[in-house]
Amino acid sequence: MVLGVWQNWESLNVGEAFLVALIAIFIVFLVLAIIIFITWAMQKGMEKIDASTNILPKEENKILSEDPNAVVAALVASMEFYRETGKEVRIVSIKRIED
Repeated sequence: MVLGVWQNWESLNVGEAFLVALIAIFIVFLVLAIIIFITWAMQKGMEKIDASTNILPKEENKILSEDPNAVVAALVASMEFYRETGKEVRIVSIKRIED
């Protein structure tokens, strides 16, 4: 029927055109329902994986949140270290040294 409609679309009456439109709308909603089901199933799977894994949030360094100058000091120190040694820098922790 679909191929017949495609070949003779100029000779369709209103009822046949309505039927073709209804079938097309049904196909579109069917594909949308399949997509929604797939994403729902993936979300349920990810929730199970998230429940089984225990990922703790990383604690922020309190000095960086309290003192904006500490951020600048850490950046300058890491750039200076890189310039002198040529090695990659990774800041693990920052501690304030009392004067």
